[in-house]
Amino acid sequence: MGSSTEYSSGDETDMSDSEIEYEEKIYEELKNGNHLYKVSDDAFSCPFFPNKRKRDFLYKELQQHALGVGKCNSQKRTRKDKANHLALAKYLENDVAIDADPLQQATMVDPLADHDHNEIFVWRWIGIIVNIPTEFKDGRYVVESGTKLRDQLIKRGFNPTRVRPLWNYHGHSGTALVDHKEWFGFNNAMSFEKAYEANQHGKRSWQAKNDLKSDLNGWVARADYYNSDAMFGENLRKIGDFRTISDIMEDEARKTQACWLLAI
Repeated sequence: MGSSTEYSSGDETDMSDSEIEYEEKIYEELKNGNHLYKVSDDAFSCPFFPNKRKRDFLYKELQQHALGVGKCNSQKRTRKDKANHLALAKYLENDVAIDADPLQQATMVDPLADHDHNEIFVWRWIGIIVNIPTEFKDGRYVVESGTKLRDQLIKRGFNPTRVRPLWNYHGHSGTALVDHKEWFGFNNAMSFEKAYEANQHGKRSWQAKNDLKSDLNGWVARADYYNSDAMFGENLRKIGDFRTISDIMEDEARKTQACWLLAI
């Protein structure tokens, strides 16, 4: 298929026949789904990174990483490690890129381009859900598991990684925090917020106490809730901090550069 990535093995990597056979074996394993590489529609991971160094890549970044490790001359990289990454580069080139929509790739380059870079969010992107129906049972308020609510949000396309129910001395508070995946979760988090706003069940409607009924209200946490004395602030401060979009982008750029340097 057509692509700007030039993959090749053989002479450039000075591989023996046994190493080429090993690379082909790993390539077949990747095609058979034996090595997980996809985190979400936007995010990818290297299946050959040590767990303690796992991180997410854009599609093009993962291609560059795989080729960089596979073709590098550093003695820090074993032949097996290089073969693993060459197989990954070949797999991404031959079997995955066809599914990568060019428009989606362009969007993935800067998911924050249309937003005010001085806007402050709780990092990493945390959604807030309120008005969760509760039931009074055995002297305290209870509710269905956070996992069920997470699955419902996934079905709506918001792709949260976790839902954290918030509890107080009465039991379940009827509120929860919704975690989204690091850098790549921004679009999902904003889709979550906009969907509730569109149905007049966003932050402003909740604060105005308009037509609450039994419907959920949701929005993305920003500095006001992070700094609040209420239960939200206490819990948000335990799991994140608040930062401008510019700060987050600079950190992500440094991480990408550091990871690329490790690969060469």
